[in-house]
Order: sequence, then structure tokens, then C-alpha cells
Amino acid sequence: MAELFLPVLSHFQNNNPWLGSMGRLRYRIIPTVAEREEESLLTAQVWEGPWAYEFSTVEETAVFPLTQEGLQALSPWLAERGAQVNARPKRTMAEDAARRKEPTA
Repeated sequence: MAELFLPVLSHFQNNNPWLGSMGRLRYRIIPTVAEREEESLLTAQVWEGPWAYEFSTVEETAVFPLTQEGLQALSPWLAERGAQVNARPKRTMAEDAARRKEPTA
């Protein structure tokens, strides 16, 4: 299984989102950069693949401060969700197709 990778803090501070995967776990991290640094946030969403965000149901969302400490707390949170998702029984292609949702506008 692929190792969890997150970009450096400045990536998010420059208002760049991040999407990644770890086995069957898919995740999206969206920064909210505020004028006051203490109000800036990282919002992480996770779901089980194989489908992209637009075709999936987000299973869990968490918010972290947009700081080095927040980024360090995000990493184990994602790793734990990855362990949970990847421990689930494998689905057949038909089961995965049944879980796929049509994207909303």
C-alpha cells in the first residue's frame, strides 16, 4: 500500500487544495486562508474508493488549524482512517458500481 503523503504547509497557506489516496482510502484537503492566521483552517474529507470525490459519498470530515501543528495532527488522523477503510472486506466490481453516485452540479 502507498505511504501517506502530504505537501508542506506553504502549499496550503497559498490556498492550494490536495487530493490523495492510500490504498482504498481517498482524501481531499481544502485550506481556508483567513486574514487572521489563527482563523485559517484545513478541512479534510475522506471516502472509500475507487471513485473520485464527485462520484462518492464523504464518510467523515475533520477540521484542523492551518498551522504546522494542525498539519502534523492531520497526518495520523488520515492514517487511522486509511487503516479502517483498508481493513474492510474487498468489494466486487458490481458492489463498487452500485455505490457510485451521479455527481451533483
